[in-house]
Amino acid sequence: MDVLGRSQLNSIVQSYIGKRIMIVVPSQSIGQDIDVDARASHLSLNRQIICRSDINNKAVVGLPYSYTTGRNWCRHHIHGFVGDEAFGMELICWCLDSLEDLKEVAAWYVQKYGAHHVLFISLKGDTKIWNYEDARIIGHRKLGPWQADYIELYGQMIVDDLKYKGCTYQCTSIEEDYRLVRTPYCDRSNLDDLGQLSSHLGADHILFIPALNYQVEGRTMQQYLSFLDVPYDKVNHSFETGETLVYYVLYVRHCRLKLVLDVLQLLVDDGDNKLLLYVTPEGNLYALRRSMSIQQSYGVFSRASYESVFIGMSRGGLQIHIDEEFNYDRPNMFTRMGGAMILGQLK
Repeated sequence: MDVLGRSQLNSIVQSYIGKRIMIVVPSQSIGQDIDVDARASHLSLNRQIICRSDINNKAVVGLPYSYTTGRNWCRHHIHGFVGDEAFGMELICWCLDSLEDLKEVAAWYVQKYGAHHVLFISLKGDTKIWNYEDARIIGHRKLGPWQADYIELYGQMIVDDLKYKGCTYQCTSIEEDYRLVRTPYCDRSNLDDLGQLSSHLGADHILFIPALNYQVEGRTMQQYLSFLDVPYDKVNHSFETGETLVYYVLYVRHCRLKLVLDVLQLLVDDGDNKLLLYVTPEGNLYALRRSMSIQQSYGVFSRASYESVFIGMSRGGLQIHIDEEFNYDRPNMFTRMGGAMILGQLK
């Protein structure tokens, strides 16, 4: 690595220390001499987080789709060579409170490209090598406070992982411009009246559930939402006919989606004719049956398409506004633990 490349790396990484956690991962395979089993092993990763960006987001090829939208993260491309062949890596700078998500992203990369190591830089600048076996970290190696030379050390480990024997990795430069990732095609405008929806659009599963005024097993809907431990907003809908509807807007991570749908299926009354709506991480808007299966597609989600669903039911003009008196507070640990036991007993 020359003096300019070292200076670039130090400048960029130092700008994130104290603000972001970081990883460096390979973004391509090299050569034809790679272990075929290692190259194919990425197929064993949970297919639910496999990247769909080839279709929807050309700018982020190589990153699991569910982590590329609705999040404040950025990345820099690292240029280098293995022998005479160009070999690129990515510096990914991640949110402080999402370490587990970052480990899954790292797992996707190492499996996709047949590697077994990821370079990790902590908030304080402490540098480690995570050792991966398939999608699982099996150990780590401490390198010490950040140094630019660690990039070439890590790059050589990747070359060895990929069984490209007899060649040396050399870092040449890092792109100074970072790339933010946005929802591929959802219209985020005019969503202020829907609470925090814009921040979750593209990252989480979003469910619009009408407020239930009755109790199930002696408990209210608000109690069940506390047990489920998912953030939500409370949104009021007013129609020209004088009818008013209150909807809870749930923001559900993929790992909790099945549990949430199972519980909602028990809570919703078959005799209630209010709409259940669902927005996928890809931004598609659907109506759900009481069984939580998809009943009808309404196309790509936007403020206009959302309102048209209700107006199309002959309810007249619609006004939407967030319940300003409602603030979501995450339930305490005892509520979450007790709620998990209660939900486990529901049939």
